[in-house]
Amino acid sequence: MFSIRLNYGGVFTKFPGRKYIKGKMKYIDGIDSDLFSVHDMDEIMELLDCVEPGKSIYYHFKRPTWDLDFGLYALGCDEDINHFRSYVYEHKVIEVYTEFWETKLHTYQMSPNPAKIKIHEIPESLCRKSLLLTWSNSGDCPSEEAPVFENVETMDEPPSTLLETTLEQPLVTLSETVESTPAYIPRIESPLTEPMIGSTCPNVDGWDDTFEWCEPFGGTPMEQDEPNSEKAGEDSQASKDSHDSDDTEDSEYSQDSDYIVDEDNLLDDPEVDMKNFHLNIDKEVEWVGSFPDDRDEAVEGDEELEVINTEEFVSASSSDEGEASKKRKKIRDLRRAHKNEAAAVKDPFYIHQTFSTAKEVKQQIYLHSIQSRRELDFVKNDKNRIRVVCKGTIPNLGILETGGTSKSNDKVGPSQKKKKVKDGSIHKCPWVLLVSKWKKDINWTVKTYEKQHTCLQTRKIRACNYKFLSEQIVDTVEANPEIPLRALREMLEKKYQLGLSDMKVHRAKTKALESIRGDFAAQYSCLRDYLQEVQSRNPNTTVKLQVQSEPCYASETRVFERVYICLGPLKSGFAAGKRDLLGLDGAFMKGPYHGMILTAVGLDGNNCTYPLAYAVVEAENFNSWTWFLTNLGDDLGLYANSNFTFISDRQKGLLPALEKLFPAAEHRYCLRHLHENMKRKWRGKEFKDCLWKCATCTTIPQFNSAMEELKKLNSEAYDWLNSIPPKHWSRSHFSGRAHCDALLNNMCESLNSKIVKGRDKPIISCLEFIREYIMRKIVMVQKEIDKANGPLTPTATKTLEKIKERAVQCRAVFCGNGKYQVTSEGTNQYVVNMDQQTCSCNRWELTGIPCKHSIAAIWDMRLNNENVGIPETWVHPTYWLKTWKEMYVFKVEPINGRLLWEKSTCPTKLIPPKYRVPIGRPKKKRRRSATEDDGVSTKWKSVTCTKCGNVGHNGRTCKGQSQTGNGTGEGAAGNTTGEGAAGSSGGVQNGVGNKGKSPML
Repeated sequence: MFSIRLNYGGVFTKFPGRKYIKGKMKYIDGIDSDLFSVHDMDEIMELLDCVEPGKSIYYHFKRPTWDLDFGLYALGCDEDINHFRSYVYEHKVIEVYTEFWETKLHTYQMSPNPAKIKIHEIPESLCRKSLLLTWSNSGDCPSEEAPVFENVETMDEPPSTLLETTLEQPLVTLSETVESTPAYIPRIESPLTEPMIGSTCPNVDGWDDTFEWCEPFGGTPMEQDEPNSEKAGEDSQASKDSHDSDDTEDSEYSQDSDYIVDEDNLLDDPEVDMKNFHLNIDKEVEWVGSFPDDRDEAVEGDEELEVINTEEFVSASSSDEGEASKKRKKIRDLRRAHKNEAAAVKDPFYIHQTFSTAKEVKQQIYLHSIQSRRELDFVKNDKNRIRVVCKGTIPNLGILETGGTSKSNDKVGPSQKKKKVKDGSIHKCPWVLLVSKWKKDINWTVKTYEKQHTCLQTRKIRACNYKFLSEQIVDTVEANPEIPLRALREMLEKKYQLGLSDMKVHRAKTKALESIRGDFAAQYSCLRDYLQEVQSRNPNTTVKLQVQSEPCYASETRVFERVYICLGPLKSGFAAGKRDLLGLDGAFMKGPYHGMILTAVGLDGNNCTYPLAYAVVEAENFNSWTWFLTNLGDDLGLYANSNFTFISDRQKGLLPALEKLFPAAEHRYCLRHLHENMKRKWRGKEFKDCLWKCATCTTIPQFNSAMEELKKLNSEAYDWLNSIPPKHWSRSHFSGRAHCDALLNNMCESLNSKIVKGRDKPIISCLEFIREYIMRKIVMVQKEIDKANGPLTPTATKTLEKIKERAVQCRAVFCGNGKYQVTSEGTNQYVVNMDQQTCSCNRWELTGIPCKHSIAAIWDMRLNNENVGIPETWVHPTYWLKTWKEMYVFKVEPINGRLLWEKSTCPTKLIPPKYRVPIGRPKKKRRRSATEDDGVSTKWKSVTCTKCGNVGHNGRTCKGQSQTGNGTGEGAAGNTTGEGAAGSSGGVQNGVGNKGKSPML
């Protein structure tokens, strides 16, 4: 099994320093290397909606540890798949790049088996010219002169009679070749006559720059060795984009047929890639990587052995005999060490090998135990000695010897005593290791080493614990924190050939994540430093930290309670947007210290979300919402009588908090959550359509008419909906102060889905994830602004164009004083006041965009030679492109890393809140509503019996209804009350005679 890191939708830059830009990236996990083919790549591209009729797709894969200049190879035929598969066995993640329509790389001319390239005839539907070329040997074409081609007409003859020629015979010009057919078409929707296989490319020095040639490492394309001849490095990249159903919240409602979508206010947010986010602010956490295994990969002869000239010591003065003896002793030690240097290449230990610390000795022993799959036991483990023996068992297979140890020339130290047990099996392996240190010595030295193992290997090694495994997978987990446990377990079991449990792999992954992200509790101690860094880098930023009250003021610690952040650039940008609308919502955190993330999100002129403020609080209640809204009001300059608009999901404590702080503000309820409450009693499309019609009415008479329709459908549903004031959920009662008629709180739902991967991180990592997302999003929107043209934003332009199409059917009549009578849809008439910019349909006041009646009036004014300008000039400034640009002039500034943060001067230390571990497995899934379908429950679904075929029961509770007669069956259907009164006459008689039970035949 392996994973593919798929890069698609982008293009390659030129050589050298090639990069893949303007593309997207996805991880595909759990691919079987034995069954993988090019057709699998086609299916993957179809799932990504990247396949179009006649659209060519070129696949390239990058050799692990190589760059894009020299490491790209073709992936278009079976030979390329075999070449690709040779790297899968050592590297579990392979990068694949795609190109659409055409390729400028030469990888499709580099196949593992050199052969001449033939371009066969291609259907005319795919190209304008059908060509058949035969490449001769590269030596036939001189390097200093580029081959010249001439035009060739379309060949209609069968392939067997087509002319084959060499490069020396001109056929077509280079431009004609490029426009007609690419050098290789790996995949086209219309099948080719014969799929072409890439091969070695001829020498094309002086070739036109239309196709870009990347020379492989160490020579020209013709000089490249077979890729399988060189071993790739040990560095591997982990897979990404694991689809975890626990974290996908927006997709939960996509399968609900009753899902409400406000097509007039669809969000148009750019994609922000947060997959590469990682942050570790703990200085105490030591970075761990893959354990160095240099000894197993050392090659003899790489370096010359340093030989010491012993003659200069021997020729020393004989008077200094004591000094000479010491030198001779050192020489003997060096000779022994050099004599055993060859053994260090193959064995982890050798005589006179030195270690600096006992910890280093134990790490090497643990590693050898895992690699050899033997259980090693520490017999002596003190300050001066470490003696280790093998506890492996040798079964007695009919051997008559009294001992099972074999003599070896490499054996050093005391002889091993042969022991015989009663069951006839030799239980002691001859492997032994003694590493000791004299009191005056600094290093530990190997004194005794018997390297031979005669015992059986095992798949259960005590040294292979979760700490060791975490060090091996830290690089993989860093690249893909969401990699499934099953994929990790299979990778480790295949690498070490050991049996691992899911719980051990889970603890190893948790340990690796802790080393990458930092400890949850440790981040609270430096939270003040982080907040101080954010506030200093972004002027006018509001940061408020609240701690729990401490009864003892002399205590050196304070318990964290809440934190509020409103970045200065966001405050300035929101004010420049000229839209007084904010969505409020909360999302729970998933770490060991539970809490809630409260957010305030606005909308820009292009209907993109604009996060304004966020906070982490202990819970979602009246006190936390009051604290959050108080800080938000101070940043925006809101007062009790401020005319502002909020939209929310009616969270706990939010309604009374808004009533208390901003009684004059307009508070809208999210219609989707209102519908969720309605579905508890009244389900179905009719009730949903009635609710949506009542909410989208823009005038009070239309609203009353829609409510009467609901009353006719169900009076109880009418009474329930009428009890909710319509000023909170119907456009007919909305004010136009926000210049937005949104009915759904999609802006907050969108932000929650973007930060869902940061909500399970420690406190600082979570806050930094949100800040970095906002920073990246502003840059992404700025790129869209640079592409936009016209007086309005792209979304406003599309909306106005649709209104213009409907305005053609309207007829405007001038009435004087700037007023018009507009007739539309037969007998409907509306009054438009151009001086006050209002319409009796109320849409112009709600959205700030002229309605179709106003557009008809503007056109009539232009026909009468009035200087009114184009309809875009009558749109509210919120939707102007100029306003959109001014809104995103303010950028969120970057911050330094942990080492450069200025220390807080606060004398107390911040500690995490107290948390009691709940019983059972921690829940990370979103709480579903009572009426939400999870795809598994059978509630609100009809059950059909597999035995009798009747509806209302299953096969387990079937009473044999299918075996009864016609009259009995009807009576059985009516016998649910026990009397059979609902059946036919025959059924009633049978039901009464059997006390309400159906007779069994």
